[in-house]
Amino acid sequence: MGMRAAVEKRMMPAPVTDKKLQGKTILVAEDVEMNQQLIRHILESVGARVVMVKNGSEALELVKNQIFDCVLMDVQMPEMDGVQATINIRDLPDPLAAATPIIAHTANCQEEDLLRYEQAGMNDYLAKPIVEADLLDAILSNSNRSKSVNGAGANEEFRLYDLSMIHSVSGGDAAFIKKMILLFIETVPQNVQELVDFTANKNWEQVAKMAHKLKSTIDSMGIRSLHDLIRAVEMNAKNLQQLDRMPDMVNQVESVVSLCIGQLRSEIN
Repeated sequence: MGMRAAVEKRMMPAPVTDKKLQGKTILVAEDVEMNQQLIRHILESVGARVVMVKNGSEALELVKNQIFDCVLMDVQMPEMDGVQATINIRDLPDPLAAATPIIAHTANCQEEDLLRYEQAGMNDYLAKPIVEADLLDAILSNSNRSKSVNGAGANEEFRLYDLSMIHSVSGGDAAFIKKMILLFIETVPQNVQELVDFTANKNWEQVAKMAHKLKSTIDSMGIRSLHDLIRAVEMNAKNLQQLDRMPDMVNQVESVVSLCIGQLRSEIN
């Protein structure tokens, strides 16, 4: 979801219990020591493991080599700021690393600021100063780990998708859920391949149309890591901006979709 929608969704959060973040690993990029200590205390008190770095360069290097459930990224930091670090993470060749959820942590929350964060590939934002409930809700909303499709809650696995919406409209009909998964597996690869081909041919009008078509499918399948990216692809193609980044952005869409299809196949077999 977009940043505004993400914040609105958290306006009435479910109560956070001691176990909500148990087993999750959160990377925090923050250069102010007091903020470091506050964030660490809040997250560790609800069971999260916290890895702390002081700038965007350090965050980038860690994301290259380790899977995190979420990154809390300060926007203004020395050496490399949070926006540039996010752009670099989104351009990583490993699609799992590139899809890591990133939350901007910032005092600059004007409309133009939020647009810049979203264009960089950030999934959500938190306004400074730190508010404990907002921090926890943001981490929970953007976490990479969700329960498997079959509802086996005891075994939490790394999943790039979340079928909550499909489950909610299925009325408990397992056949309907499987039908929707198969529809995604059978139709989306062709759409993504067309997106790749249109991008290679610099047919930006068709890129925008295909990205628009893919948006609703990506949202229905709960592929949060692509929510903002596919919208950025559409917007860039429509406005003829950041075209030099488009091949990498579209390749990331292709990689994540391919991984999702592999995971979905394992769910229905």
